[in-house]
Amino acid sequence: MADQYGERVQAVVNYVRANPTRELSLAELADIAHFSPFHFHRIFSATTGETVGGFVRRARLERAIYLMKSSPSKSLASIAVASGFSSHSDFTRVFKAAYGIPPSSWDRVHRLADTEIEPPPAMHGPGRFGELDGTPELAIRNHHAARVAYKRVTDPWRGTSLADGYRALTSELSAVGFDWAGAELIGMSWDSYDATEMAEVTFDLGFVTPNELDSSSIDTVAMPPMRSVEVHSDGPMIQIAQTWDYLYLEWLPSSGYEPANLPALKRFRRRPDEIGWDRWDVDCCIPIVKLTP
Repeated sequence: MADQYGERVQAVVNYVRANPTRELSLAELADIAHFSPFHFHRIFSATTGETVGGFVRRARLERAIYLMKSSPSKSLASIAVASGFSSHSDFTRVFKAAYGIPPSSWDRVHRLADTEIEPPPAMHGPGRFGELDGTPELAIRNHHAARVAYKRVTDPWRGTSLADGYRALTSELSAVGFDWAGAELIGMSWDSYDATEMAEVTFDLGFVTPNELDSSSIDTVAMPPMRSVEVHSDGPMIQIAQTWDYLYLEWLPSSGYEPANLPALKRFRRRPDEIGWDRWDVDCCIPIVKLTP
């Protein structure tokens, strides 16, 4: 099963290397791997040890260096275009970030570094945020279809953005007479944290409602019935991150399941206004379907 994941990710690796000048959007690459775009970036990182965006940049940089070595008279501007960079300046920025010098300073003969763009090792065991304390207990649960009234928060992990969005949502729900204190609170991640600038990342906080609200000012989304793998986590945000790493890096590849085309969810057991924002008591949930042979 894990090999099937590896083969699908390898198909993306081969495609990127063969098509460096394409736009190579996350949606396109997820489609090649036959994974949901909501989860593909995590699966790619778990399998290869680097982000999708990081690999695309590295593949383009490797292509550019090959062209610089093999065609000494070729201009840097034409090499940048032929390698998939959006501009000469973009190529220069990426090159300098990797080697500390602009490409114009390289003689195209000597090695750039002792470890010239070595790919990172594939991840095994603990992820980027360290290892959980013990093996978590998992559950696979079925959930009915639900309608969620939500507030979308941009750049949620900066300052009080998330708390401010939560207060705005509860105020709007109270204004239309909805008893949000007795409803289930859900957090939804729609963006790729690896492919989206952090200042542009969005996070939806919402309460499950029994029906459509009589208010055009409150956004709602219909969630279909789903089966989810879930791990309870009660602690600081670093522990939540470790839980996601465990699910994507360790459990999922050997589980016989793959992520459904739905966002990852946080199902709150206790609301932040009850216990504060420095600790979250949630079930981390990935909607899943049986792995296709």
